[in-house]
Amino acid sequence: MKTILITGAAGNIGDKLRQHFQGHYKMRLLDIDPRGDSEIHQADLSIWNESWSDYFQGVDTVIHMAADPKPDQTWNKVIGPNIDSVINVLSASVQNNVNRFIFASSNHVMGGYKDVHLSEKISTDIPPLPGTHFVRNGQPCDSIAYGSAKLMGERMGKCFSDAHGISFVAVRIGLVQRYENRSDDIPRDRESWFRLMWISNSDLCQLMERCIHADPAIKFAVINGMSNNTGMRWDIEYARQLIGYEPIDDSMQG
Repeated sequence: MKTILITGAAGNIGDKLRQHFQGHYKMRLLDIDPRGDSEIHQADLSIWNESWSDYFQGVDTVIHMAADPKPDQTWNKVIGPNIDSVINVLSASVQNNVNRFIFASSNHVMGGYKDVHLSEKISTDIPPLPGTHFVRNGQPCDSIAYGSAKLMGERMGKCFSDAHGISFVAVRIGLVQRYENRSDDIPRDRESWFRLMWISNSDLCQLMERCIHADPAIKFAVINGMSNNTGMRWDIEYARQLIGYEPIDDSMQG
């Protein structure tokens, strides 16, 4: 039975994975705020400390979900949780001979394409364009800092993979709502850009499990993580080919 360490285990996606993996893997769980859960160890990953790095001993795969999840967060708020923590968790993984590092990247790495017409789908081969412009509560927002920090995380993974040989897989995750995350619960006033990047709970968990068991020879890869949504602009063919991802849900059928 593999030992999986999940950072950000008390968060939206971290909790979904934890529930799905229960009984299938040995799990170690870290979060800056365990929210009263005794199975989750408190750790501020933006500050190096042996008290949390010791949990990486004997771990096969790290799933790094920990971050400030607000897409419109400012630069000064993403530096610690979204950049420094990636460096520290990668360092702890390398020091403890972790085989695979799965990084929760984001669709916001490519968010600049939201208002750009492309003749091709958004694949991981085309140049990154961080930052999505959107409206929240009637106010214009953008995710430039958040998306750029996620891109930096991908590049740090490439550096650590090249330098230390750790297998690094970044997943540019689409829209994941809290709790049941049903497509018919997506507010109808959400722009199609967001609706068409939805990924269901079951597809999300399948995707992460495929990443865990993917070919050990993969040293660095970036894949898109969406469900099989009719009419979406995102290309998930590479994820199918590389790790055998087979999404079954469709936001336009909900």
